[in-house]
Amino acid sequence: MEYLKINGKDFSQYVNELKVGKSSNYNAQTNAAGNTVVDYINKKHIVEVGFIPLDGAEMLALQQEIDAFNVSLSFRNPLTNEIVENVNCIIPESNVEYYTIQVNKVMYKAFTLTFTEL
Repeated sequence: MEYLKINGKDFSQYVNELKVGKSSNYNAQTNAAGNTVVDYINKKHIVEVGFIPLDGAEMLALQQEIDAFNVSLSFRNPLTNEIVENVNCIIPESNVEYYTIQVNKVMYKAFTLTFTEL
């Protein structure tokens, strides 16, 4: 079942954790009477994706997709149980760690990426 695509490519088989959250954007001001007035602006998705340990070829394919400043993310929304398609996101931080480097085999440790909707 496809539930995570980055730039249209399915990476669901490499996912061991999917957290879908929302962050509300608002503007708060204090009026002349001393009351705080809050104006709701919108909500943005924050998606945390845990990846299983990957080999060199799998990591290369993933890194090529997340290398751009922003990516198109499609993921399963827990509110509707439907796939939300082509959400423009950024990846503020991307860190991967080698598990082993051998002549015929390179492996990377499990890691997490956070996607923040633009």
